[in-house]
Amino acid sequence: MRTADYVFNRIAELGVKEVFAVSGGGAMHLVDAAGKNEDINYVAVYHEQAAAMAAEGYARITGKPGVTLVTSGPGGTNTITGLCGAWIDSIPTIFISGQVTTNTLLEGTGLRQFGIQESDIVSLVKPVTKYAVTVKDPEMIRYHIEEAIYHATSGRPGPVWLDIPLDIQSRLINPDELRQFNPHSKSIRVVSDDLKGKVSKCIDLIKKAERPVVISGYGIRLSHGEEEFIRLVEMIGAPVISSWTSSDLIPSDHDLYIGRSGIMGDRAGNFTVQNADLLLVIGSRMSIPQVGYNFKVFAREAKKIVVDIDRAELEKESLRTDLPIQSDAKEFIEELIRQLEESGAEAGSRSWLDQCRKWKEKYPVVLPEYEGNEDAVNSFYFVDLLSKKLDKDAVIVTDMGTSFTCTMQTFKIKAEQRLFTSSGHASMGFGLPGAIGACFAHGKKTICISGDGGLQMNIQEFQTLVQYKLPVILFVLNNQGYLTIKLMQQNHFGRYVGSDPSSGVGTPDIVKIAQAYGIKADRIADHKELNQKIDSILAEDGPFVCEVMMPPEQQLIPRVSSLKKPDGTIISKPLEDLYPFLDREEFLENMIVKPVEPLK
Repeated sequence: MRTADYVFNRIAELGVKEVFAVSGGGAMHLVDAAGKNEDINYVAVYHEQAAAMAAEGYARITGKPGVTLVTSGPGGTNTITGLCGAWIDSIPTIFISGQVTTNTLLEGTGLRQFGIQESDIVSLVKPVTKYAVTVKDPEMIRYHIEEAIYHATSGRPGPVWLDIPLDIQSRLINPDELRQFNPHSKSIRVVSDDLKGKVSKCIDLIKKAERPVVISGYGIRLSHGEEEFIRLVEMIGAPVISSWTSSDLIPSDHDLYIGRSGIMGDRAGNFTVQNADLLLVIGSRMSIPQVGYNFKVFAREAKKIVVDIDRAELEKESLRTDLPIQSDAKEFIEELIRQLEESGAEAGSRSWLDQCRKWKEKYPVVLPEYEGNEDAVNSFYFVDLLSKKLDKDAVIVTDMGTSFTCTMQTFKIKAEQRLFTSSGHASMGFGLPGAIGACFAHGKKTICISGDGGLQMNIQEFQTLVQYKLPVILFVLNNQGYLTIKLMQQNHFGRYVGSDPSSGVGTPDIVKIAQAYGIKADRIADHKELNQKIDSILAEDGPFVCEVMMPPEQQLIPRVSSLKKPDGTIISKPLEDLYPFLDREEFLENMIVKPVEPLK
């Protein structure tokens, strides 16, 4: 058997049905092997970055590793943006690259390049992979594949990289004589040293708390603990706040769900977190966008119980943790449920939960005045209306910028829906290829919300939609450039640079471009036609592209605002004090804990 054929036989054994790839001479045997494997669908995309992002979208939906196949040199380097996204968000992905023949490898020569179209891809990607190796011996292929799969899917998941030279790809091997990998030799299974004891302490803190809050993270889904999480929070009865990556974990209409916290969260979510006296954080790394730039005042009067599989996340300076628990999220949840069933624990008072619900009702993200917009489409109003119309099992993928923050603040999740983007690396251009990967994963209509700026990063994947007749409905929020950058530049400098048509960033006619690819397309210009057009577009089989014309200067609110001191220092307001600022008397009425600065 050819080494290349063995590689994709092993990929197929994982239950992976699609490989996202760009063909190339440096990977010719690998490409041939993937293409002729009857259990694998070779998905040809048009840029390696898109292949990596599609693999991430596939992995997020299936729970199986997403696989990317590229050639040597630029084939590998072009994937790195997508690779970093999978690394930061802990997505199990397998990257396979072709490489020059072993006798022309760069390693140890002191040269910048030796083989044709060569780059030392393994050295480049090692900092953002769990395992990366150039396979120099065909007899070691089984070992390297098995170790790569093990690292991709064990402990804190993430990307791995197999770089396979041309002469190794073509070598004949006997699969029965290959060296195996022994996972026990490199066990990375992580369990808290004393999970039972720490869970017991956790229950003690829950019982003492008057204003507890549960914060959910993506680690819950990675550990396959979604159902157990819902059961747990219903046992405890505490308000639930979701991170961006776990926004689809609990329905928005659940009695305990309050909102989303962070610098682009909602007022209800931030008032809840900032007024808490106990935070139980499960599977969330509590990144800076969630704790705020001024992280020293994040939930400043709350005891913090943080459950994470990665010790480094428990020890970082941006989050003071009172009870760190290094554990798989599902294992922690199951142990907490077991002990709660024995001892019982009702978290906080009914009045606290009622107060959180009042914040949720009083401070909606979508304000009544948004509906009256006549000249263009308010993105918050659009996303709110779209979310009401989508099926209960819809899959929604966003790009970055407005399409991400606005959707995450506004979208009302139904029980079986999925909503995601590559939030950690925050890559413009993720939306379309991410939706392509998700669409292949579940085989049904997929909704993508992008922006005119993000779409341009991977617009070539329109052809992938056409080639495979994918049922992807793409809504493009056209705000004439990079709206989040425009707002930042206006606030700080009073001028635009490289963010709108007047400063160098124009937007083509997206409807005409889509039609040139052979894709049905339409445009929504204002609210008068919004309701009817959304209905008609969602009835399409896809692919379909709809350009949504936004006000070019629309405010993205609420959000954390920053102030510039006379010496040029930038300071951020605390999470509870979102812009536009509430009347100071009203703000004070919402604060249970002491404000961090004098009210003005």
